[in-house]
Amino acid sequence: QPSDQAIRGKWWELYNDPELNALEEQVSISNQNVVAAEAQFREAVNSMRIARSALFPTIGASVSATRSRGSGSVSVSQAGSAQTRNVYDLTTDVSYQADVWGSIRRQVRASTDTAQASFAQLENARLSFQAALAQAYFELRGIDGEQQLLEQTVKSYQDFLQLTQYRFNAGVVSGVDVAQAETQLNSTRATLVDLAVSRAQFEHAIAVLTGKPPAEVSVPKRPITTLPPTIPVALPSTLLQRRPDIANV
Repeated sequence: QPSDQAIRGKWWELYNDPELNALEEQVSISNQNVVAAEAQFREAVNSMRIARSALFPTIGASVSATRSRGSGSVSVSQAGSAQTRNVYDLTTDVSYQADVWGSIRRQVRASTDTAQASFAQLENARLSFQAALAQAYFELRGIDGEQQLLEQTVKSYQDFLQLTQYRFNAGVVSGVDVAQAETQLNSTRATLVDLAVSRAQFEHAIAVLTGKPPAEVSVPKRPITTLPPTIPVALPSTLLQRRPDIANV
């Protein structure tokens, strides 16, 4: 039985990362695709309620009020005291359409199925963007670890280049050794620049997924220090039914 409409809960809390938790909470609030899917679901629910209301009698009521003043022939003594009357009218009506051929029930069933499908699409959209955000976040944290390692490597290569230049000045090594040390250092620096570009791209993706302008999102550099959560050895096969690609087959 397809279960892609099942609510997955806050699965990202398994990683014990407060910053990731705060970012994930923004997906349901600010991500425009999720907001649009939620609006479509509310529209489907309202359509279902409208279709279901046709099964019940319709009661109408109207109220009217009339104010009139007598204008017949009166004496001089009665001219200033013409009678004024207020008339109130309340009318009600009741109508009921018998569902003899079952058309209303079929319309209600169709609207209910549409609402259920819309809710499944909403949960699938929310899950997709939450997963994309988590993936971008951990990719960014992986780059932070690489940058930290390369920054230490650059410092070591700078020291090695300085040592090689001292040895060259002393006539111990040739200029080829100095050139190789410089190439090694410059290549590592270029890799650091490429990583900075990649990190900016993932940071941009995180901003888009949380529904914010990229200029307002800045994720501090912090390599991952915690271990990933332990996956249980045995998982129920019913979890596969929550996958949209399997549920829609």
